[in-house]
Amino acid sequence: MASILFDDERLQAELGGARLPLLAKEYALLRFLYGHPNRVFSRERLLDRVWPGEYPVDRTVDDHVYRLRKKLKAAAGGPRIETIRGVGYCLVIEPEQEPGLSSGDPAMRAAMHGVFSRYHRLGEGKPLLALAGQQQALGFQVSEYYRAYIPFIRGDFRWFLDAADVPLRQRIDWLLLIYLLTDTPEAQAPLCERALRLGALSPDHHLELEMLTIATVYVGEGRPDLALAVLERSRASIASEPQRLGGFELMVENTVLYAYLLSGNLEAADEQAARIRKMLDDEPYLREVGTFRLLEGARLLMLGEAEAGERRLREGIDTLERSGFVPNLLLALRGASLVLRRHLPGTGADRRLRERLRSEYDRLGLAGLLPEVTGVLEKYLDATEYGQDRR
Repeated sequence: MASILFDDERLQAELGGARLPLLAKEYALLRFLYGHPNRVFSRERLLDRVWPGEYPVDRTVDDHVYRLRKKLKAAAGGPRIETIRGVGYCLVIEPEQEPGLSSGDPAMRAAMHGVFSRYHRLGEGKPLLALAGQQQALGFQVSEYYRAYIPFIRGDFRWFLDAADVPLRQRIDWLLLIYLLTDTPEAQAPLCERALRLGALSPDHHLELEMLTIATVYVGEGRPDLALAVLERSRASIASEPQRLGGFELMVENTVLYAYLLSGNLEAADEQAARIRKMLDDEPYLREVGTFRLLEGARLLMLGEAEAGERRLREGIDTLERSGFVPNLLLALRGASLVLRRHLPGTGADRRLRERLRSEYDRLGLAGLLPEVTGVLEKYLDATEYGQDRR
C-alpha cells in the first residue's frame, strides 16, 4: 500500500506521486486518522480533535468522511475508511505481506469458503467482514462470489459501478439487487420480469429472483395476491428439494407475512407470525430474526398494541444492525415502513421509520446511484436481448 506524504504548511497530501485534492478540514481529518491507523474513532472524538473550539454537528463528520472516502478511492493504492456501525470510523492500513503458501492450497480455499458460507447462513455479517479483512494475514483468498458479496453486505454499493477489473456479468446480479433496494415511485417489477425472461442473471441469482425477490417487489407495488401465488410455488419447491432450497424457507415465510400485513389481512398475519416464531426457535438466524421483528412490530401496531409494537420495531432494527447486513436492514425497514404508511399513516412509528429509512438512503447515497444503476441494467438487458457484447 502506497504511503501518504503530508505537507502541513501547504495543507497538501500526496499518494503515489499524485496530489490528493483535499479541502482544509478533509486534510486535517485524514492527517489525524493516518496518524492513528486501524483505530476506531467516534464522531464525538473526531469532532473534538479535528474541529476543536467549533460547533459543528455529527453530520459534519459524515459529510467529510464521505468526500474523503471518494477521493481516496479515486487514488489507487491508498488506505480506506471503514464505517463501524454504531461506533464510528476507522482508517484501515493493511501491512504489505507476501502471500502465504496456503493462499494457493485447494483445501484451504474450500475450508474458508465453507466458513464464509456458514457465517452467511447464520446472518453473521460482522464476523464475515472481519475474516475477509484478514485474507493476507491468514493466507487465503475469498472466492469470486464473496469478492462481490462483501462490498454488497457492507453497503459499498458504488463498488459495483466502479469495479472495472470485475466483468459486468459478475456484477449485474448485485446491481439488480441494489436497484431493488432503492425506494422509487416507478414500478420495478417490469425490469425483474424482463431479467427472468431473458435469463440474464447467474443461475443462483435467477433462482432467488424467481422464488423470492420478485414476490417482495410485487408486495411493495400493491400486488400481494400475485406475490402470494409466487410464494406458494416457492413453498412447494422447497418442500420437494429441502436440501437444495431450504435456505430460502425463512425468507419466503417472512415475505408471506409481509404480503398479509400490507393487504391488511390480520387474521392470516397472526397465524403466519405464529408459524415463523416456531421456525425461528429452531433456526434463529440474525437476518431473518431481525426482519421478522420489524414486521411483527408493524403487526402489533396495527392491532393497537402501541408499546409492544414500538419495542419490537426497535428490537428488529437492533438485531439487523448487529447482523452487519446493510441490505437486509434496508429491505426490512422499507417493508415495515410501507405497511405503516398504508395502514397507520402519520403516526409516530410511521414517521420514525420513514426518517430512519431516509437517513440510511442518504448515508449510502442510494438516490444518487439509482439513475446510473438503472442505466447499466437496461443497457445490459438490451445487449442480452439483441445478442450484443455484455462485458
